[in-house]
Amino acid sequence: MVDALARAGLFREAEELIRGMPMEPDVFVWGALLGGCQMHGNVELGERVAQCLIDLEPLNYAFYVNFCDVYAKAYRFDDVKRIRALMKEKGLKKEVPGCSMIEVDGVVHEFSVRGSPDVLMEEVT
Repeated sequence: MVDALARAGLFREAEELIRGMPMEPDVFVWGALLGGCQMHGNVELGERVAQCLIDLEPLNYAFYVNFCDVYAKAYRFDDVKRIRALMKEKGLKKEVPGCSMIEVDGVVHEFSVRGSPDVLMEEVT
């Protein structure tokens, strides 16, 4: 529900729902709200929400990246640099490389960021 409210830009309602929860909000609740902040450029709320996420899981790389995305959407690139520097200082980096999969003639081919795209290029084309 928080995700739907945040995506609709209904931040006050989303915050009221979170405050009314019978349990402490977890990273999924805060993450849904941060996604809405990014989508709608709500930097002020995004900063508070990102801090809640970082307090819950200070070494979770994804929270810092999403926080940077909130700043980037608002053209606050000095803040993006500041958060990236903080990530570097804490030694945070993406553990799993990005990948893509395609199906050609019923065979699935996977390409990772670390892999060479030329390896199967002749087979795929």
